[in-house]
Amino acid sequence: MILANETDQQVYYWIQTASSADCGAIDVDGIVDLPAYDNQTNVYVGFNTVGSQDSFQITCANTGTGQQVEMALVVELGS
Repeated sequence: MILANETDQQVYYWIQTASSADCGAIDVDGIVDLPAYDNQTNVYVGFNTVGSQDSFQITCANTGTGQQVEMALVVELGS
């Protein structure tokens, strides 16, 4: 599984299954390749910005080779 950071700041990630877990930082426009999480079930992936308590997490029910999870920041301006 590939985790991608498409924001303008470094992000912190964590990924886990029932039997393994990893965490670390991803630089701006960077990726981390974690092939041990390919072809797994119930993979939890979370992101937050370094130094922040705000985060989000997704659950990938089934993973496969070549799948990618991305973090992107979208700013919508109000009227």
